[in-house]
Amino acid sequence: MKMKWSAAFVLSFAVLSGCSHSPARYPGAGGDNLDPIAYASVACPNLSGRYEGIGVLIEGDPIAQKMSKFQGINNTFPFRDGIESSQIRLASQSPDGRFRAPQYGDVVMEGRRATVRLRFSDGKIAEFISSFEDKDRFVCTGPKGKIVWGGASEGGRSEFGPNSSDSIVSLYLDENGNLISEEGMQVHMSLRLGNIPTGTAKYFSIYRFKRIQ
Repeated sequence: MKMKWSAAFVLSFAVLSGCSHSPARYPGAGGDNLDPIAYASVACPNLSGRYEGIGVLIEGDPIAQKMSKFQGINNTFPFRDGIESSQIRLASQSPDGRFRAPQYGDVVMEGRRATVRLRFSDGKIAEFISSFEDKDRFVCTGPKGKIVWGGASEGGRSEFGPNSSDSIVSLYLDENGNLISEEGMQVHMSLRLGNIPTGTAKYFSIYRFKRIQ
């Protein structure tokens, strides 16, 4: 998930936790978070199926509800690297230069690897392999559970001072077999002077990709 954070966003949407930073919320971050070691031998859910190419927001924060009501399935499964991400982005570009979501996506899972095949309205097809094999990063909670991953980053800034962030992503199937993508991010804000914590802004969104077959 790629987001650009600004002072305007923080001021318009900040969900602040007093004057301290909220605990990190991703596997391996300690506390109440999932422990990758404890789930190392647990099977992943089988996400195989054909899904609509555009997921609809079914729950989210006010910013998501206003600006991010849809998500393409081409931006849902993790890429191996920046090169693969660029290749899929290029495939999603129409002849007039605009970017579009696929008509649908076929997902075939084998263990901790998912082959994702995307079909666009002009007949163009793009395919990539999404790997969940790094058990220190990707946590599977069982055949009927979720695939969860995330992490932390430093180096962000606003006009008030330095920011850090952490994010978490979950993929799973709902009771009807639809693919669900759940994403969350926390931005931990501090004052420039003394690096004093001033609170945490929280973002979240849940998208549903309807199963076709």
